Amino acid sequence: MGSLARFLSFLLFHLYFHASSSLSFSFNSSFSAMLCQHDQSLALLQFKKTFSIRSDASPRESDFPYHPKPYPKTESWKEGTDCCSWDGITCDFETGNVIGLHLSNSLLFGTIYSNNPLFFLLHLQSLDLSYNDFNNSHLSPQFGQFLNLTYLNLSSSNFGGEFPFEISYLSGLVSLDLSRNDFLILETTIFNKLAQNLTQLQELDLNFVNMSLVAPSSLMNLSSSLTSLRLIDCGLHGKFPDISHLSKLVTIDLSWNFGIDSYGGFIEPMIFEKLVRNLTMVRDLDLSMVNMSIVAPSSLMNLSSSLSSLALGFCELQGKFPDNIIQRPNLQLLDLWGNEHLTGSLTRHNWKNSLRHLDLSWTKIPVYLD
Repeated sequence: MGSLARFLSFLLFHLYFHASSSLSFSFNSSFSAMLCQHDQSLALLQFKKTFSIRSDASPRESDFPYHPKPYPKTESWKEGTDCCSWDGITCDFETGNVIGLHLSNSLLFGTIYSNNPLFFLLHLQSLDLSYNDFNNSHLSPQFGQFLNLTYLNLSSSNFGGEFPFEISYLSGLVSLDLSRNDFLILETTIFNKLAQNLTQLQELDLNFVNMSLVAPSSLMNLSSSLTSLRLIDCGLHGKFPDISHLSKLVTIDLSWNFGIDSYGGFIEPMIFEKLVRNLTMVRDLDLSMVNMSIVAPSSLMNLSSSLSSLALGFCELQGKFPDNIIQRPNLQLLDLWGNEHLTGSLTRHNWKNSLRHLDLSWTKIPVYLD
């Protein structure tokens, strides 16, 4: 009996050893596969060398309190270590390819030329270089070779020059943010290509990009998949376009365009009524400084019941404001400042508890407490 016990113990030991060895081999194989590809690691280290770290290269924390505190992510990048473990890097664990580069608020200062090692990272799916200072770099056509990108954020990074046609090659983009690059110029032909080719785009933010050469009618070519459209102070002028086909829009901010000084730009009543009727998912609508002088305020009554923010400051609205809007159950912000010919009245007890901000300055709308 003792011999049988010893034999069974011996057999179990070998089975355990064999299983452990197989597990170890499997783990080591997986671990090896996770290591960053050497050529991409080298490209990242060379990319790092093209910039200096400056405390003023990213916005002050007090200017953007909702953003993470700036810190130099690239300082964790060390030769001889796995780049998949570096700050701001995401890898595909099966191939070791770098698929994400997220360096927002990293205090980077320098110029991105077309031969920058960044453009060797052809497997990128997500690229975020926002809130750095690229020293008025021209937006390189090489950005158009990142054909796997779904997310591109170059916001507030001091890019300038003409918007490259090649960005329209990024047909898989779901989110594009080039906002707050004040010296970036976009014209109609290129915008039309963007609108036609980026058919999967859901979020578009071009706030403060110079679009004064873009015909407003070009907005009618935007993808119906859009859920967020932000074009603050882009220099758009002329008649407000019919974008009622963008029925999935949740956020619309076209403020400081089509205003009273924009060469006769305005919203036609029929266009506005069509927008209100078709854009039933809108929660946040900002048309501040857009000329709505010939739109009847009563048209606002049909805005989405899910509305949480409505900003129509200095829109030249005239007539009686429909007080039922303030009874919307989800409304948190109502801003009507500067519409000095807007009349009506609001009663405090009709407000919903959700309301957090109300601005009726420079209007003729009194507020009654009961």
